[in-house]
Amino acid sequence: MDRRRRSSKTLPLSQSSDVDLVSRDRREGHWRRTAPSATKSRSSEVSTRFVGASGCTDSSVGVEAQLNNLAAITQVIDPKLHQHLVSVDVSTKENLGNLVKVGEQLLENPVTSLNLDTGLYEPVENGGTNEAALKSISPQIVVNYVVIRLTGQDVKEENNLELVKTPQFDFASKMYKDASPNFNKLVMDKNASSSSSSSFKIQPPSHGNLVTILSIDGGGVRGIIPGVILAYLESQLQELDGEEVRLADYFDVVAGTSTGGLIAGMLVAPNENNRPLFAAKDIVPFYLENSPKIFPQACGIFASAVNLVKILTGPKYNGKYLHKLIRKELGDTKLHQTLTNLVVPTFDIKKLQPTIFSSFQLTNHPILDAALSDICIGTSAAPTFFPAHYFSNQDRHGSVRDFNLVDGGVAANNPTLIAISEVTKQIINKNPDFLPIKPMAYDQLLVISIGTGSNTSEQKYNSKTASKWGVISWLYENGDTPLIDCYSDSSTDMVDYHNCVVFQALHSENNYLRINIDTLHGNLSSVDVSTKENLGNLVKVGEQLLDNPVTRLNLDTGLYEPVENGGTNEAAIKRFAKSLSDEKKLRDSKSRSNKGAN
Repeated sequence: MDRRRRSSKTLPLSQSSDVDLVSRDRREGHWRRTAPSATKSRSSEVSTRFVGASGCTDSSVGVEAQLNNLAAITQVIDPKLHQHLVSVDVSTKENLGNLVKVGEQLLENPVTSLNLDTGLYEPVENGGTNEAALKSISPQIVVNYVVIRLTGQDVKEENNLELVKTPQFDFASKMYKDASPNFNKLVMDKNASSSSSSSFKIQPPSHGNLVTILSIDGGGVRGIIPGVILAYLESQLQELDGEEVRLADYFDVVAGTSTGGLIAGMLVAPNENNRPLFAAKDIVPFYLENSPKIFPQACGIFASAVNLVKILTGPKYNGKYLHKLIRKELGDTKLHQTLTNLVVPTFDIKKLQPTIFSSFQLTNHPILDAALSDICIGTSAAPTFFPAHYFSNQDRHGSVRDFNLVDGGVAANNPTLIAISEVTKQIINKNPDFLPIKPMAYDQLLVISIGTGSNTSEQKYNSKTASKWGVISWLYENGDTPLIDCYSDSSTDMVDYHNCVVFQALHSENNYLRINIDTLHGNLSSVDVSTKENLGNLVKVGEQLLDNPVTRLNLDTGLYEPVENGGTNEAAIKRFAKSLSDEKKLRDSKSRSNKGAN
């Protein structure tokens, strides 16, 4: 979403309690604390500005209550900064004075909310100005701390500094106002169809008990690791339901970023018989055959110098073979033709905001109905490794949009949360295919999230060394790419952090399976070492990962630790395969019953 656009984004809040308040006196130019006794209480619902609420002052109020009752984040930000105002380090007297004026003007701007379909912030009807919203603060709920985000700066004080609130607006309808309840079905109409494919068609969640989601991380050649896991999952489904079944027959949503986006596209793209173009067992051979050509290796004693020169003068790889390969395999297939819903995050370098290609958005935004080949090339265009990808798309109404895309890992290397959010939007918008599932009913989600591994435990970077780095070293240091590693690993871990908290808080941790490894080292942790030896070792990592115990992210250490009595990943996959099979059979049975009744 466009972080540059000013926003005052709020959601409903119902829990209440007296707290200290913080307000800003514009005339005195400082923060002041207001005692609860000096503030008149409101009985109506309010919205709150906060980021995080871990550890309520009342120990009886658990995380589950917080998730069900707390509001989301409010941002007040100006999207129209330009020239020096955009800079984080231009500290001239003139620029600093202009930033003060920006802040003052921002108070007079209207309250806005995020339109999740367009990614733009729009004024809230009857929302007033940001200044009026801040004046209307009212105590309703105790949290441990608050962070107020104002154009990039965080003001935080713990314990006594409790909460800042804004009046309640009808955001439930405003944020999704462009959505229609009659949007595309889970399985889109296809140009090609066959009687043999109809029996595999996935029925909507309204015919069953669960919403099923598969998510695949980015990671270059390390895509071999999820390839091994997915092949095993599909083999277990085939043992239960027959050799012809494929992963696309079981998942309502398949999401992927970068190399994961390519895998996702391969799994849901139709062939001439309207069945998946690739079986899961085809993924690993695809990588073994093509990775050396996608990532040609420099050889000899000057290899490191050659790689450095490439990075300094342009992308390390020209991407020609990758582009040709993707276009050959996916052809002219467009997003609406996928066999189940596909969600692929990319990042538009021109707009400086993520562009999410989602099957769910096509009815309201047909301009996103791009060729799968362009989507996969775009989400795989990792900065410094491949060139950014440009293409234009025209929808059925004649509208044209240009896309300037780089790797989706810039925004979400782990796309699980985006996939869940896309489903949640359908539920909020009362899509009949998802009723009667509730937005916070995580026990009705079944999520398998597969990582490509990391080298977190290796700890190869440290502040002492990094403190001496300049631009070049951040981009390339001893064969590694520290800056790329930082944004991709942090993006991946933050999503898993969130999912671990939410699924545990809502007592649904058994519905979320995250399979990843954080002990890769040397060439195994690289995204582009495509030697025969390294690719073979990655296959072994995937196979070993099946034997490893189920792990869960330790929210304190940031490391994955075995789950007590969790068994192995192999056993967990078998359990999830059984749940997927049972869900499909239930949906198929209800679908036949409904047809018979009609």
